[in-house]
Amino acid sequence: MIINSFFIMKLGNSMDRKEIEEIMKDVFTSHEAAEYLGISTQRLNKMVHDGLITPIKSSKSVLLFYKNDLDKRTRLDSSFLKDEQTTFDIESNSVKEAVIYFSVQHFFKGSDKATTDFFKRVFHLEKGNEKDKISLEELSKWLNVDFVTFKNVYNGVLKSFKTLPKDTILIKKGDLKYSNLLNNTNEAPQYLFARGDIELLNERSVSVVGSRNASAKGLYDTERFVNSLVKRNIVIVAGLAKGIDYQAHKSALDAGGKTIAVIGTPINQYYPKENRELQEEIAEKGLLISQFSPYEKTERWHFPVRNATMSGISTATVIMEAGETSGALIQADYAIKQDKIVLIPSSAVNNQNIKWPKKYIEKGAMEFSTLKEALSMLQQSKELNQLLQNSEELDSVQMD
Repeated sequence: MIINSFFIMKLGNSMDRKEIEEIMKDVFTSHEAAEYLGISTQRLNKMVHDGLITPIKSSKSVLLFYKNDLDKRTRLDSSFLKDEQTTFDIESNSVKEAVIYFSVQHFFKGSDKATTDFFKRVFHLEKGNEKDKISLEELSKWLNVDFVTFKNVYNGVLKSFKTLPKDTILIKKGDLKYSNLLNNTNEAPQYLFARGDIELLNERSVSVVGSRNASAKGLYDTERFVNSLVKRNIVIVAGLAKGIDYQAHKSALDAGGKTIAVIGTPINQYYPKENRELQEEIAEKGLLISQFSPYEKTERWHFPVRNATMSGISTATVIMEAGETSGALIQADYAIKQDKIVLIPSSAVNNQNIKWPKKYIEKGAMEFSTLKEALSMLQQSKELNQLLQNSEELDSVQMD
């Protein structure tokens, strides 16, 4: 909803501070709007995503709402604030389409590529059809699967979707809220399940990853590194694993920053279980995302696949500390493949007990020994350049 003509006329004339302050009384931030409506910020973000409320200003870093628009929304549909209205809408066309997609994906062992190729083939031969217009029986024939078997899987996927938290947001590749950076990679999943502030998907972000069995020094350096990024309004991305990932998320939240957790399980599961409290805190204060259907069991291969997604939404990946078989190295491979910045601290490069750092330096990763150096390297990214203009105060701060 655009600011009304009175606002436009007033803004077109010279205004003193008191007049501006008077107008701004009716302009709410996301937190203020959610509080005014008596709902969570996650619910407000979902309503914006669904087109139920339109901000007067929307950018990568801010959403502003006009009080009259919020009042009109309540007058148009006074029931939309009730708890039952905030549940994951299993009846919406977008969710129905996703249920069909993940039912088919089951028979391709979770492969996005094979599943999307299947639908392209079907719709090429069945021109004019839509996913919700092709019957389940027709799909089973295309899959060469017994109809009863396919229907059982479909019912299972449908039932699993009904178990999703009520604040879950389903984002499809190509949607406006889908990460632009991720969308430009070959590894971009067709769907993301999200809880929290989906605006963070298109904020400037850096992945901070590393060993699950991190040393005290690794955890300390991670905290300091994350704090320096948070001060510059950079979103911290990690995988909610033990060790470095946990420290990265926790440091970001403790510093008042934003963080995204990309998990290797369905969004309604917790792994490791001891991170459950942190996972819920991230869903409330940051963003939690998963690309995995709640119908499927969690597999070992889910975790390296999510590393591709984690790298995809980030401008850069920083490996704080890792062993020779660490999953963080899988992310480094994806980041280099996706033409992203990869940073490795000198403490790892100079560690005679591990060989991987030098191998990745040869592949294009960069070594840093101070926070100043790291920020300077990150500044090479056009997405991060403006946020990292003022890092002179870090000249003498050593990572080692």
